[in-house]
Amino acid sequence: MADSTSKETHFRLFVTSEAFKSKMQPARHRMVYALLKDEIAAEGGIHALQLRTRTPEEDEKANAKSEQPS
Repeated sequence: MADSTSKETHFRLFVTSEAFKSKMQPARHRMVYALLKDEIAAEGGIHALQLRTRTPEEDEKANAKSEQPS
């Protein structure tokens, strides 16, 4: 977020990664937070972060389910 002119501090991230395999949601979220630690700690940086973390298989299954007619 360095040199950004945006004042936005609330974000929603959808992250799909093989690295999430065999990990529970809290561990997945810690992985993402670790990557963003500087942005979270920075003055005016990320204040609120909503995460959806899935493996590619979980994402594929969720997308297939949402595409089914009701």
